[in-house]
Amino acid sequence: MDEEPKELVSLIDWLSFTLKTYWDGDPNTGHKPITLSAIYHLLGIPESEWVDMPKGLHGYHSQKICGDIRILYDGKSDMGMHVQFSGQGCRQWETYYGAAWSDLLGQLSNMDANFARIDLAVDDIRHNGDKPYFRVGELIRRAKKGLCRSKWRSAKPIEKIKLADGSSQGKTIYYGSPSSKMQLRIYEKDYERLNDDQQLEENLTAWNRIELQLTEERAQATALFIQNGMETGEIILGILSHYINYVDDDGTRNKSRWPISQFWSDFLGDVGKLRLASKAPDKTIPQKASWLDNQVSATLSEVWYAMGSPGQDWFVEQMEKGMLKMSESQWVRAEAFRDQMEVERASSIAQRQERYDRYRELTDQRIAEYRQKAAEQYYMEGGFEPSYLQFRESEPILGITKGDAVTSPQKDLIN
Repeated sequence: MDEEPKELVSLIDWLSFTLKTYWDGDPNTGHKPITLSAIYHLLGIPESEWVDMPKGLHGYHSQKICGDIRILYDGKSDMGMHVQFSGQGCRQWETYYGAAWSDLLGQLSNMDANFARIDLAVDDIRHNGDKPYFRVGELIRRAKKGLCRSKWRSAKPIEKIKLADGSSQGKTIYYGSPSSKMQLRIYEKDYERLNDDQQLEENLTAWNRIELQLTEERAQATALFIQNGMETGEIILGILSHYINYVDDDGTRNKSRWPISQFWSDFLGDVGKLRLASKAPDKTIPQKASWLDNQVSATLSEVWYAMGSPGQDWFVEQMEKGMLKMSESQWVRAEAFRDQMEVERASSIAQRQERYDRYRELTDQRIAEYRQKAAEQYYMEGGFEPSYLQFRESEPILGITKGDAVTSPQKDLIN
């Protein structure tokens, strides 16, 4: 397979299924009615991680949640149990609990799972001014001009606008009906995150998401394809190229023969190379820190002030109480993030040391050149001009001044 384009990421962004029976591996027992413990084992999430909710959903009387993953149970006798991963739930499972989606889907198929919905997504993420394959606004404009050939009969554009200044806060275009078994939506993911008060990566310039929502037999077939080793890029390419193409008007009346637009052809070509990402780019700990800052800090300050503004021991006590309540997965997340910060800190120190080594090397080189030039003047003119040895401490080398690194004064290097 050709090398994957670094700008694109393929991922599962929703998964929901129903289980009625399971098999524990004993050839003498056969399938048994599904249980909560069997689902815990299947997902690799211990029972201690799940929290009971006050009521159920969708005809089930009870539900348990673990982050953004939920189990619905206690319904009618023929309803079994329903499991739902939202987009964030998928990211949480990948990061903290999961092995591989193909393995999970294979186990589910062996358990005769009924897949209700699978969302396949492609993220086009750009940094440092790099341009995406297309702008969502341009797709909308082209669709309005009739430059879109599709098996879907209609598209629905949506734009959020800031009334204070009229600026766009994100565009989305939907292809197909929400009630159909397959719908495509393309939207500006960066604006979605900003609207949810989530921070974006530094130097991010564009983040478009292309998302296919597949339900019922379409979801069932997609799960089977992934289980059997078909790359998600092949699945998405097969669907998009068959259902929708942006085209250029060549002046003829037969739209079915109009050439596919180059930007769309480039996009589809690179999508076809994608493999399913084991972990999508996400930052749970920074998101939680942002949430604490935006949502909790005011409440915490209110309590602190009402209690007479106790000293720092009060805060330490609250943190110690919280640490006693942390689950195993929370400890794993915290330790993993600390390890990551240590790696990044070490990398930063190494980069500073490398810059300083280059700085010293060039400094020594310049001092040698000044000395050589001074010696030449001394011998050729019979005199000595001390200004050649006046190395200015404020003069930057590679954009570094004395304050940028721990150095000895340059005059000490000369002596």
